[in-house]
Amino acid sequence: GFAVGLSGISLVILEGSEPMRSSAFALALCLFALVAVSTAVPIGFPSLPDVEKKLHDEFVAWKTKFHKAYDGLEHLHRFVVWRDNLARIAAHNEAFHKGEETFWMGVNQFADMKTEEFKAMQGFKDHKKLGSPPPPPPP
Repeated sequence: GFAVGLSGISLVILEGSEPMRSSAFALALCLFALVAVSTAVPIGFPSLPDVEKKLHDEFVAWKTKFHKAYDGLEHLHRFVVWRDNLARIAAHNEAFHKGEETFWMGVNQFADMKTEEFKAMQGFKDHKKLGSPPPPPPP
């Protein structure tokens, strides 16, 4: 027989009269339990792949709207950046509606760019990273 203790994640297998610890079997059992729990999605809730598929479909429509053309790894990279920016925009707009921000954000043709990429494209320089002082303000 065997006994599993999840608090310490230890597994004791009894062979004859001497207990034997098997970390490999304990790990396999814990992984099995994690998979079983993580795949138990209640009815009515979309699964993660469904959510990602919907977002990806929206991304493809966004690419078409803004005449973006990239594929392969670049497509995947830009999708992840776009998805993260959507989450950032949603969080910002929620704060705006609570009166915690002074402006509203929206999705535009730059939504597939990281902040650093956008700033570089606009000619902004991060003087802290460059190690030089910022230019003096105009008179």
